Amino acid sequence: MATGWRGYLEEESEYQWIAMAGFLVFILLGAAAIQGTSNLPGVSAGPSNASHAEVRVLDIDYGSDGSFIAKVVTDTGIDLYMHNSDASVTKIIDSSEGVDASEIEFLTPLANGNVAISPAANTVMVIHSPVNVPTGEALISTLEMDNSTGDFEILDLAEKTFNSESSWLMVTDEGSSTGLRGFGSIGQGSVSADTISTSMASAVLSMPTSDTADVVWQHVASVSGNLWGASGYISFASDVSGASAASPTIVPVVAVVEWDNSIDAPTIKAIHTGDTGTVHTLLELDDSTVFAAGTRESTLIDSSGEMVHIDQGSVAAVVDDSDRVWLFGDVGSKTIMRYDQGTMELLPLGRPLSFAAEASGFGMKQISLHGVDELGFIKTLNIDTSASSSIESGRGFLTFMFLSVFTIVMLVMAWSVSERFLNARRS
Repeated sequence: MATGWRGYLEEESEYQWIAMAGFLVFILLGAAAIQGTSNLPGVSAGPSNASHAEVRVLDIDYGSDGSFIAKVVTDTGIDLYMHNSDASVTKIIDSSEGVDASEIEFLTPLANGNVAISPAANTVMVIHSPVNVPTGEALISTLEMDNSTGDFEILDLAEKTFNSESSWLMVTDEGSSTGLRGFGSIGQGSVSADTISTSMASAVLSMPTSDTADVVWQHVASVSGNLWGASGYISFASDVSGASAASPTIVPVVAVVEWDNSIDAPTIKAIHTGDTGTVHTLLELDDSTVFAAGTRESTLIDSSGEMVHIDQGSVAAVVDDSDRVWLFGDVGSKTIMRYDQGTMELLPLGRPLSFAAEASGFGMKQISLHGVDELGFIKTLNIDTSASSSIESGRGFLTFMFLSVFTIVMLVMAWSVSERFLNARRS
């Protein structure tokens, strides 16, 4: 094939110009075809044969081995269960037994592979990953915290690990207000159900943060050193004439918090108040930064505690294993925004998003978005984050073919020119 093209290119006749014109048409058609496949590849609907198929998912944490912990709605109430990588299922809270998981506010994956939740006041429950248990079981450790400074509900929990020791920062409901409490340091033995109590015996529970300008705290995340990120909102009566007192104005809050593993309460180092909306997710990135995703704007907290505000809202956000943040819009959205090291990229969807996201997660190179559509049908959107770089995608295949043919033609042309040059020098 290359010899035939070379022959056409060497002839000083109409064949040469036909070849040039054909190549130009190929470039134009190839560009149009690639552009026609510009929708995000690797998008599919449905949870395949997972145990949460056709079940409404309220919260979910995916493991890297295919396991997950899910909070789901059943006929008897709200259940919490673990789906192991070997497809076995362990019920952690079973509503059919008279107790449901409606009070579970968070699922926090810990660095050692376990997951922390809080089923009751002053209580943290650690669900040990089967890989951390010699028998392969899903064991549970229930830890009662000191209540000498008062009872409190735990609304969220974040972990920081340093030199084989861990510390937690928690959002707490102190009764009349929310607060921030620290707990640490926790020894390395917390990975095992046999030694977790011993590893936490010397950990200190701090006093709650007070005087935080009436902020209702909701989420926390680890930054670096003694720094943490926190988010919430402030609610106040609207000063707009005719506004209903039952519909107060709500503004989002993002803060940088400092805590030194002591009994002293965490302190607010810096705070930012937005104009409108709420912060729905705090995502910890690998470079010790935190991405605060909000409905109207987002904020990046860097490792030094500085905040950068981004004019991009969303209703759900997920971070993948390449440290890229995926921002999803509401029902009818035709695009997804992806944040990657300071750059926002618009990713078109093949069809508009048909449901409102209620839960999301990432595992096994796949983002899963769970929700319910306007007709009440349970929906799941899956995105294979590796598909865009794969030759198996339509865009990837066409790009590969386009570059291959382009390279062959250019090599043939260069070959012909070089031989003519050498022949001219010999003569």
